[in-house]
Amino acid sequence: MTNGRGEVHCTLVLGKSRVSPIKAVTVPRLELTAAVLSVDMSAFLQADLDLKIDREVFWTDSRVVLGYIKNETRRYHVFDANRVRQIRDESSPNQQRHVSTQDNPADAPSGGLTVDQLEASKWFMGPDFIWEREILEETEEEATVIPKDPEVKSNTNASVKEVDELGRFDHLSSWYRAKRAVANCLRLKLYLQRCCHARRDGKDVKKVVMEPLTTELLLHAEKEIIRLIQRRKFDEKKSLGISKSHNERERRHHCKETSRLCRLDPFIDDDGILRVGGRLRRSDLSFESKHPAILPQIHLTKLIVSQCHTEVAHGGRGMTTNHLRAKGYWILGSSNFISKLISQCVVCRRLRQPPQIQKMADLPEDRLSPAPPFTYAGVDCFGPWLIKEERKELKRYGLIFTCMASRGIHIEVLHSLSTDSFINDLRRFISVRGPVRQLRCDRGTNFVGAEAEFKRCAESSEKHVDFLLKEGCDFIAFKFNVPASSHMGGVWEQQIHSIRQVLDVLLHQAGQQLDDESSRMLMCEAAVIVNSRPVTTDLLNEPTHSTPLTPNHLLTQKSRVIFSPPGSFSREDVYARKR
Repeated sequence: MTNGRGEVHCTLVLGKSRVSPIKAVTVPRLELTAAVLSVDMSAFLQADLDLKIDREVFWTDSRVVLGYIKNETRRYHVFDANRVRQIRDESSPNQQRHVSTQDNPADAPSGGLTVDQLEASKWFMGPDFIWEREILEETEEEATVIPKDPEVKSNTNASVKEVDELGRFDHLSSWYRAKRAVANCLRLKLYLQRCCHARRDGKDVKKVVMEPLTTELLLHAEKEIIRLIQRRKFDEKKSLGISKSHNERERRHHCKETSRLCRLDPFIDDDGILRVGGRLRRSDLSFESKHPAILPQIHLTKLIVSQCHTEVAHGGRGMTTNHLRAKGYWILGSSNFISKLISQCVVCRRLRQPPQIQKMADLPEDRLSPAPPFTYAGVDCFGPWLIKEERKELKRYGLIFTCMASRGIHIEVLHSLSTDSFINDLRRFISVRGPVRQLRCDRGTNFVGAEAEFKRCAESSEKHVDFLLKEGCDFIAFKFNVPASSHMGGVWEQQIHSIRQVLDVLLHQAGQQLDDESSRMLMCEAAVIVNSRPVTTDLLNEPTHSTPLTPNHLLTQKSRVIFSPPGSFSREDVYARKR
C-alpha cells in the first residue's frame, strides 16, 4: 500500500501456537509466555528477512500481560520477572497493544471451528484495524495490574530496626575484653580523624601513626560503655538532664515517683553518666565511691560482677557487693543478681559445693513382706580370727544371718570358707531359727557352691523333691548381688560393723588367746548385744514413751538381761587353762 509521499506500508501477519504444558500453570503465565513467543518470532524474522522494518506492534488479548510489561513499580516472581525482562529487552512497552477477543484471530483455531466457520472468521484476513493507515494509541485503562495478583509480590513495609548495640557484647566473656574492644574502636576513630586532618592540611597521610592502647583509653572505653548501657536501658535519663549542683527537690521533680531510680536520688555527671546521689558529697572518698554509676541487670553487668567476684578470691555476696561499690558501680537489685551469679560460678561450685547425696532406692519386696523372723534373710562372712588349740593357731570366720524384716542377727562360727562348712552352719542356723525361704548374699565361692549343690541334688534325686513337697516347703532361693558390688549388701555390712565394735571390747576384756568354745561364746554374746539395739531412734528422749522396740523383743520376746558368769576370774587366767 502506497501513500501520497511514495512510502510503502506493509502489514505482515504471522501466526504460531504452542501446547499448554502438563504441569498446571496459571493463565497469566500462559499469556505471558505467548507474548514472549511473539517477541522471539519478531527477532527471527528480522534476522532472516532482508527488509527494512520501520515499526512493529505486538498484540495480546490479556490486559494483565500488558500491565506486567508496562509496569515500573511492582515486583514479580522469578518466572514472570524473567519473561517480562526478555520482552522489555527485545521490544518497547509502547509497541504492546491490546486486541479484543472478538477481533483476535488467534482464538479461531483454538476454539474448534468447522471449515465454513474458519472461512468466515478473521483467521485469513485478520482484524479490520490492521488495514487502517494509522494505529490508534493505547489508552491507560488497557494496561492495568490486578491489586491482589498472585504473580505480583506483596509490598511489605519493612521498617528499619534500630541496631542492637548492646547485643554485640553478648559473645564477650570478660569485662576487660569488652573494654579492650571499645578502646580499639576509639583508637581507630582517632586515627581516622588524624588522617582527615592531615589530608586537609596537605600532609602525608602515611606518616600518621595509630595511638597505642593505654590505660587512659581503657578508662575512656569504660565510660563509653556505661553511657551506652544507660542510654539504652534507662528512659529516665532522657528527661533527667540536670547536673549534680541541683538540689534533691529539683531532681525528684524530673524523676518519676514510680521509677526504681527515684529513691537513689540520681543525677548526671559531667561525663554524661547517671550516678547515685546521696549525702556523701562532703566526704573525702573518691567521686566513684560517693556516687557510683547505676547499671541494670544485663550481660555486661554480669561481666563486671564476675571480674569483681574474681578479684576478691571468689568471696561471698557481701565481699563482692562491697568491692563493686568501691569500684563505683551500683546494680539495681544487686542482692539477688549477685547471689544468682555466684551460684553459677564454676570455681565456687567446685570448691564449696556440698557433696551430693545419693537418693535411696525403693526397698525390696522381702523387706516389706510380713513373715516370721528369718524367713527372708541375708548372709555374709566376716573375719578371720586366730584361736589357740594346744600349740596350733587356727583361723575361724564369722557367718552372720540377718533378718530382712526384724533386723535381728544370728552368728555362727565357720571353720573354713568352703562350701561344706557353709552348708553345715546353714543347717545349724535352720535348726535354731526355723526354715528359710530366701537368702540374699554376695557372690562368694562358698555361697555359689552351696546353691550349685542344692540344684544338683534336686535334679539328680526325686526323693528329696518328694520329701520337700510332702513337708510343704521348697529349696532355699538364693538371690545374689551384682559382682564386685559390696555396697548392695548394706543390710548385713552395717551389722558386721556393729559386731566388730562389740567384739573389740569383748576381746579386750577376755584376752587375745581364744579357743573354739570361747570364740563361739563371744559370737553369741555379741549377737545378743547387737540384737538389743533399738529398731528406731525416734522418741528415745520422750519421757512418756514406752520402752523402745528391739530385735530381741521380736525374736525372744525378752529384753536383754545377761548376768556375769559365777566365779572369780583374774587377768592371768586368760593365758592359762581357765576360759
